[in-house]
Amino acid sequence: MSITIRTMRETDHEGVTGLLLQLAAWEAALSHTRASGPATARALLEADSAQTREHGGAQFVAETEGACVGYLALRLGRTGPYVHDDLRDHVLIENIVVAEDQRGTGIGQMLLAQAERFARERGCRALQLGALTGNEAALRAYRRAGFEPVSYEMLKRLD
Repeated sequence: MSITIRTMRETDHEGVTGLLLQLAAWEAALSHTRASGPATARALLEADSAQTREHGGAQFVAETEGACVGYLALRLGRTGPYVHDDLRDHVLIENIVVAEDQRGTGIGQMLLAQAERFARERGCRALQLGALTGNEAALRAYRRAGFEPVSYEMLKRLD
């Protein structure tokens, strides 16, 4: 099976929305804070598209045999002065997902490598992403790609 990583096209929206639907369902199963369903998937794609346009980012798909089997959305970011100067300008991965039936095949690592190329081409020395607590498969994949945890995001629900 040959996988191609390429820039997302308008004609990919349906396939990417399907991938984001899978991602939303997976995350909703991991966290009571996450929404799921078709409206959420469409909103994720709209938000990713807006973020990439507004912040110098890009959206990529992994394709095999004409089908979208992976998706990556990323954008440029700048961290505050509490981070070393050489790490302040970074690329933030907004969303990354691989089709359920393709997980464990290396597509996620290919998408992460694309994110790293994108960052290096823009002179960034840091790549950032977030992962939900309990998403052990994703955390293992990120660690395998060289990511390390640097902070925790916490939530307290107020009644």
